[in-house]
Amino acid sequence: MSSQAQGSWDKAVRDAEIAAYNALPSEARAYVPDPRPKAPATDKAQKKHKSARPACPNCVALTFDDGPAASTTQLLDILDRHDVTASFFVLAPNASAHPELLRRMEAAGHTIGNHTASHKELNKMDKASVDREIAAGNAAINAAVGHGSRWVRPPYGATNATVAQSTREAGAAQVLWSVDTLDWKTKSPQQTCQTAVNEAQAGSIVLMHDIHPTTVAAVDCVIDGLEAKGLTAVSLDEMIPNPQPGRTYTQR
Repeated sequence: MSSQAQGSWDKAVRDAEIAAYNALPSEARAYVPDPRPKAPATDKAQKKHKSARPACPNCVALTFDDGPAASTTQLLDILDRHDVTASFFVLAPNASAHPELLRRMEAAGHTIGNHTASHKELNKMDKASVDREIAAGNAAINAAVGHGSRWVRPPYGATNATVAQSTREAGAAQVLWSVDTLDWKTKSPQQTCQTAVNEAQAGSIVLMHDIHPTTVAAVDCVIDGLEAKGLTAVSLDEMIPNPQPGRTYTQR
């Protein structure tokens, strides 16, 4: 076979592999090597280290709680398509069940936050129990990506002085929110998008949940709507590059 014919054959094989990959359901792609051409290494490095850029004045942090779940794969695909980073507050059991999704988040430059082990109200626990919840969350994240998180989101936003002390000792800041989409309640992509876009302003932290397919279905609309308002969706690491351990952030 001539070199030209060999090249044509190789291209046909690659095209067939890519077509087969694209035909897979989004939730199955996390378990199959991606045959599509990769971005140049310099672009990857730049994306992974976006947190090193100066904070933009019109940033909004999109945050997603309670995952990762099957629907998280589709959400990551959407964020990749828009070249947008976000923040994921993961529960320890789900992080342990889907370490490949945490590694994908890390590689794409998303922020991975600690949402504890059991999703219980930390403000009703003694300090030793709070410490265990935070430590278990960090252990699951560390097992997946090789380090813990400098961000903790107390489930239900339930915090007090004890939780603040525990997060400070863990070297992490607490993150609440300034925009609650109530996506878990409405289960409406349209309502989730409308609330996020209408209420967001520069420096907002928007609360959503990637465990709900209806939320994932709203994200294209949210990103486009924010851009139409002159706002840029970013990760917490981009919007707040140097968080203070123990401090509670509801916005920038």
